[in-house]
Amino acid sequence: MLRDIIAKEIQDTIMSPRFIFTFLLCTILILLSVYTGINSYLAEQKEYSAAIALNKKNLESQPNYITLAGTGTKINKRPVVLSTVVSGVQEAVGRVATVNVAFDPSLVDSKYSSNPVFAVFGALDLSFIVKIVLSLFAILFTYDAIVGEKERGTLKLTLSNRVPRDRLILGKAIGGFISLLIPLVIPLVLSLLILLIYPNVSLSGDDWGRIGLICVMFLIYLSVFFTLGLFVSTRTSRSSTSFLLLLFIWVTFVTIIPKAAVIVAARINPIPSVHEVTAQKDAYLQEIQKESFVEQQKFFREHPRPEKQEEIAKWNEEIRKWAEDIQQRLTAKIDEKNAAIERDYQTKMRVQQGLAVNLSRISPSSALMFSCMSLARTGISEHDRFLNSIKTYKPIFTKWINAKMMRTLNLGEGEQPKPELSDMPQFEFKPERLSESVVRILPDLALMVFLIILFFIGSYVSFLRYDVR
Repeated sequence: MLRDIIAKEIQDTIMSPRFIFTFLLCTILILLSVYTGINSYLAEQKEYSAAIALNKKNLESQPNYITLAGTGTKINKRPVVLSTVVSGVQEAVGRVATVNVAFDPSLVDSKYSSNPVFAVFGALDLSFIVKIVLSLFAILFTYDAIVGEKERGTLKLTLSNRVPRDRLILGKAIGGFISLLIPLVIPLVLSLLILLIYPNVSLSGDDWGRIGLICVMFLIYLSVFFTLGLFVSTRTSRSSTSFLLLLFIWVTFVTIIPKAAVIVAARINPIPSVHEVTAQKDAYLQEIQKESFVEQQKFFREHPRPEKQEEIAKWNEEIRKWAEDIQQRLTAKIDEKNAAIERDYQTKMRVQQGLAVNLSRISPSSALMFSCMSLARTGISEHDRFLNSIKTYKPIFTKWINAKMMRTLNLGEGEQPKPELSDMPQFEFKPERLSESVVRILPDLALMVFLIILFFIGSYVSFLRYDVR
């Protein structure tokens, strides 16, 4: 009997005009999103390769270590292949950071800054389609699943044949959900085949594992809205009331709660602006420059240039040692102060960010986005990891360039040599491992599973007591 109920539900849904419309629209949107995502990724790959080559050429063209210390080296963020599926925040945040001896590195040159039109329309990726379009279709598939049959009189007729209510609600739930998955699964399989065969797009085993988990999160997310629609349908007596109530809940989950969470977190835990933090760092840099000037005057007063030619070489060597020592010492003080300012700012920002994330997780749409971005490595956490790795690299580069700069200081005895880059420390970044990403998404997964169980039990119990008259 359960099999017959499931088959009938699938047949009735597939033959309906809304299923055909849903299938066609989802196929077009999903294939279009993956295609545009691939093209965007390939364009970013070209930009990345060009930026790496340009940075290397710029380093090799520096006339000496002093200019190299001021110019620094540019660190470019490598494009993430899974941005073809989940673009995340990487288009809105910076992609390039300059590392030199003077300033604390920060990421600049986001895709939105280079082309503001992207900020107007946003990214069309697979996660957006599931979060907005398919969740709305899940409501459209279920808002009249029970109350609609009551209005048409078919529910009373079915139950008059002594069909158990528990089997009927279970069969309608399973059949309806299978029908909802068809517009997602078929285009999704085609999109994955495109990713597999598309030239210059290479996916590792780890990437395929992440894609598989993202697809699982999609199914769980749709299950939340499907069971929600089923629950509301069993709690109302008119299909119009059910639809309006579900539409209100959908708007609240998808748009209101995520934005309200950010506003509330900013009110509860305010943080200084980026400009204020930069002003603190600049003020301390000016103090260090004044201190360096005072120490320089003091040193030359205590160590005047000798008049005898044979003593000049010894005097030059003393200046080199003193200059290297003070440069390393003052640079270390700048890095230490900047790190302290940055730690304080990051601590306050993490508190505010954590509060906003935890508040917004009440919404399943936020839970979906956080989990998918973590799995695709295009989220806030991966951005922070990349920026922190640049900040870790900065003192390593500074120590190397200061040593080179002071050892080649000629003090007017001729031109300084061109920089030798063979022993220059290289920047390395290790992305988050799959196991770490899985641990990160567990709260979001647990929340959505809890909502599915809650809504389904609610619909099950409500239907057992439902008045079919």
